[in-house]
Amino acid sequence: MKKNQLMIAVFMSGSLLLSSCEKDKSVAEQDKVPAAANGDVQISSVLFNGDASNGSSNVWKNINIEGTGAVSTVTDETGVLTWKFLKPVGSHRTEGHGAKNYLAAEGDEIYIGFTSKLLIPSSIKTEAIFQWKSYPTAGSLQNHPLMLRTKAGKLELQHFDDNDGSSVPWSITLPVSTWMRFVIRMKVSRNPSVGFIELWYNGVKQTLANGTQRLSCRTLDVQDCDPKWGVYGGDEAAVTHYVKNIRIATTYADAAQ
Repeated sequence: MKKNQLMIAVFMSGSLLLSSCEKDKSVAEQDKVPAAANGDVQISSVLFNGDASNGSSNVWKNINIEGTGAVSTVTDETGVLTWKFLKPVGSHRTEGHGAKNYLAAEGDEIYIGFTSKLLIPSSIKTEAIFQWKSYPTAGSLQNHPLMLRTKAGKLELQHFDDNDGSSVPWSITLPVSTWMRFVIRMKVSRNPSVGFIELWYNGVKQTLANGTQRLSCRTLDVQDCDPKWGVYGGDEAAVTHYVKNIRIATTYADAAQ
């Protein structure tokens, strides 16, 4: 074989070997990540999945009951296993303190999503059906930077500042026996000029009492803050709170599913 022919044969052999290696590497890399139907790589941003199907021990850090309430699961009308928080007459609190194996830190930007339905007398005042709660409570300045509560026929979003003074950035007429979808975007910070909250209700971003869609505020207190769902207060009435599709994520899309 002539010298030029030998060089061409070696080059072609090397090219085929390189092409084969690159193909094998490409296949191996594709096996490492999920792909959507259109071929795009899909990376989940979910930090916490609070579905009832995951089991209580994998969702709640603690169950907080004052009185004779109960936390259980039921299958809703769409076939989804759902959390049921029952607070009987004369009882003060039935809440799930979550989220297991997750903790927000200074500077995090998160979306908290959940779907909720209340069986409640519309006039009853509760302290909270959702809390962004400070831990430990002793020594806290805010105790609970953010809460959803019912009062005088309204559903209110409350914020508490570092003097534990409250404001109501958002409220609507209280929907009873109706599924409601919430997504709260939060910049987690002890600095009120850094932290903020935004709110989507039933898929629509809400304009707040300040005339904008964002409230700059302090969203982190003492050691850390955790979410709580259920019923707190409203002792004079029986209240049932159903909650499903609990997510904490770094994108709206994953929190709103």
